[in-house]
Amino acid sequence: MERRRSPLSAWSAALALLVPAACGVPAAQGACISWVPAADDAARTELADVVVEGRPLDKVGERAMFGVTATVWRVEVDRVLKGTAEPGTTIDVAATPRSCEAGGAYPDGDPLDAAGRLRLYLSDSDFGIEGTEAGLALITPFDGVGAAER
Repeated sequence: MERRRSPLSAWSAALALLVPAACGVPAAQGACISWVPAADDAARTELADVVVEGRPLDKVGERAMFGVTATVWRVEVDRVLKGTAEPGTTIDVAATPRSCEAGGAYPDGDPLDAAGRLRLYLSDSDFGIEGTEAGLALITPFDGVGAAER
C-alpha cells in the first residue's frame, strides 16, 4: 500500500527536500520532491491556504509545476471550510503532479478525475519552486483530496 505524503509545515519546507536531477529527471525538466506525510485532516487543513468541498467538472487546461505538466480542473465549490473561495462559484485547481516517478505525473491516475463531491486541500502559490506557475493546486499529490462530508 502506498503511503500518502505532504510537506513539513509550509511550502518553503519543500524546497529543502528538492534533489535536482538525482532521480533521473534532468534539472531543466524538473526536480524530485519528497513529501512528508500529513497525520490527519487537521494537519492537511493547517497546511492548506484553501479547503473546499466540491465537484470537479472538467479539465480546463494545464500548468507547469516542478518543471512538469499538471492538469487543471474547473471545480464547482459547494462548501468552504478555509480560505476565500465562495460557495456556488467555480475555481480552477491544478492536480499537483508527482515528480521523478515512472508512469508520469499521475501514475495512479489524476486525483481530480473523480465523480461526486470531494474535499480539496489547496495551496494558493507557486510553491516557491522554479518551473511552477502560481495558482490553486492540491497541497501534495497524495494529501490534496479527501472525502467530503455527506
